Amino acid sequence: MTQPPTLWTTLRDFSAVILVCIIGAVALYALVGRARAEGLPPPAYDYSAGPRPGWTACEPDVLRYCPNVLPGGGRILSCLAGNKDRLSYPCHEALLRAWAFFHR
Repeated sequence: MTQPPTLWTTLRDFSAVILVCIIGAVALYALVGRARAEGLPPPAYDYSAGPRPGWTACEPDVLRYCPNVLPGGGRILSCLAGNKDRLSYPCHEALLRAWAFFHR
């Protein structure tokens, strides 16, 4: 016949479970923090500084050559590529810098 648990054995078992949970949580936090720090790419743009430089440079060209193109899915870039001979110098340079940044 087994003895009923005493207060001491219950506390001992409970504290062991809590200790194992704390050790596991600390180990998981350390692994996730390291993976997050190593896995994120550097930010491409500083969004707090306002509009992206490419949009600022190309907005007049988009309004002139692509007024009815809906944004998303690369449609505006395709429209600009179709009008590449007519783009303004600032827009052309901004697109070349963006292309060089993403293809390095």
